[in-house]
Amino acid sequence: MRNLLIFFLFLSVTLLSRQLIIATTTSLYETGLLDLLKTQFEKRYAVQVVLAPVGSGMALAMGRRGDADLLLVHSPADEEQFMKEGFGLERASLMYNDFVIVGPKEWQERRFEDVLSFMRYIYENQLLFVSRADGSGTHRKEQELWKNINVIPQGKWYYAAGTGMTQTLLIADELRAFCLTDRATFEMVKKRLSLKICYEDGELLRNVYSVILVNPKNGKRVNHEDAKKFFDFLFEDSTLELIENYSVNGVKLFRVFKR
Repeated sequence: MRNLLIFFLFLSVTLLSRQLIIATTTSLYETGLLDLLKTQFEKRYAVQVVLAPVGSGMALAMGRRGDADLLLVHSPADEEQFMKEGFGLERASLMYNDFVIVGPKEWQERRFEDVLSFMRYIYENQLLFVSRADGSGTHRKEQELWKNINVIPQGKWYYAAGTGMTQTLLIADELRAFCLTDRATFEMVKKRLSLKICYEDGELLRNVYSVILVNPKNGKRVNHEDAKKFFDFLFEDSTLELIENYSVNGVKLFRVFKR
């Protein structure tokens, strides 16, 4: 009897020692949504889900090395290259929100044709701008906007933070500067800031989060079996409903894609 108890104890420890590593963006992680999804998944499966919030660029690098099993990222061009090179088995759009440009509360609103016109106005008037400058999906989006108006941002007006979204917003707040941010993070921390949304809307500012199943050939430690379970779990109706209804300060943060 004692040996049987020891066997079942060993079995339970072995099962729970299975790890599923999900590399993701700091902006998504900071909303708290992934912790909720992790809890729901762990209730169903004997797997320890480990969240690695590192930014899209580093998350994709982890996937390439086989240091992560599943990716939740928002850098479309980099994701497409990742898949093209064979590092991912499957990629699907899960949900979206949008990017916004925030700035000092005293900013007097002006009309702009589109976000590119606003970015050009910032550049031409040398208005202080804080960039994440960390290779994240948000940074990639910012670079895309500058490229579309043929601008290489540099000079005293342009501050490269090299950090996550929340810290970048805090720096922008201190400098009374403009900043590109995902709406979800801004909603999370806006009570700590004296910043306001200065530009929103427009197809160019859509922020799509995709899930990528890492190719097990990328490394011996890749846990493909549990990654596939989590991938499928994300697209279950009950999970999509949970994501769609997730809110902060009464504001729903994401819309989902139906499969």
